Amino acid sequence: MLEKVGHVILLKDFYGALLTEKQQDVINLYYENDLSLSEIADNLNITRQAVHDLLKRAESALEDYECRLGLVKKFLNTRQQLEEVYRILNDEAQIKEETLAEAVRMLRSITESI
Repeated sequence: MLEKVGHVILLKDFYGALLTEKQQDVINLYYENDLSLSEIADNLNITRQAVHDLLKRAESALEDYECRLGLVKKFLNTRQQLEEVYRILNDEAQIKEETLAEAVRMLRSITESI
């Protein structure tokens, strides 16, 4: 569940502005404020079922945006590559001409893919 929470929050960070205001509210209250469906229903003066439906539609929309645009996947890939470059450059004992060349090659690949 924790992995899903992080995934949805990351999707919201990238695509949240594309959701309706009510969908944004429900996503924020459920995933970031950890409120139950009943608590959200009380806060928004709607039924628990309406909250559930809003939440599922918002999650579906976020997943659809990611499938179409792939921004989160690209971000995670870039972050992983940068972490590898950092690891290479941070190991002072291993810094040689070929490791520096590898780091430069990786950075070039990252910047060309942006």
